[in-house]
Amino acid sequence: MKFKKEIILLISIIIGIGLLEFITSSFSEKSVKNISSEITPIKDSLYYFMQKKENNELKNEEKDDLNEKIEKLRNDWYKEEDKLSMFVEHNELEKITKSIVVLEENIKNEEYSIALENLTEFKYWLNHFAEKEKLRLKNIL
Repeated sequence: MKFKKEIILLISIIIGIGLLEFITSSFSEKSVKNISSEITPIKDSLYYFMQKKENNELKNEEKDDLNEKIEKLRNDWYKEEDKLSMFVEHNELEKITKSIVVLEENIKNEEYSIALENLTEFKYWLNHFAEKEKLRLKNIL
């Protein structure tokens, strides 16, 4: 009888841990997916701006549009970061935040080729974060 209670307790703890892992994993995946959807338009704009800058054809309205996209990305990331910081290692979140800040500054300074590299770095850290949070044997070891 005593072992029955211990087994039931152990099974309920394992189920609880699995359930919490599923919830946090799905939340992290949803957050990364939301942020990743904003990367492609910014990347396209950066390629466009690099071509226009070579020909000296940049317009202020276009710059404002890109700045709005970056601001939206930054604001959306900060919202997600607040939620993720409850159960994710802060070091990983800081790397992603740093990438956004550097990206934003290079766009303000009209260094579009460097900003494209920063966007690639941001995407790398975001994907790294998503992979690290998944429950896999390689992540446990």
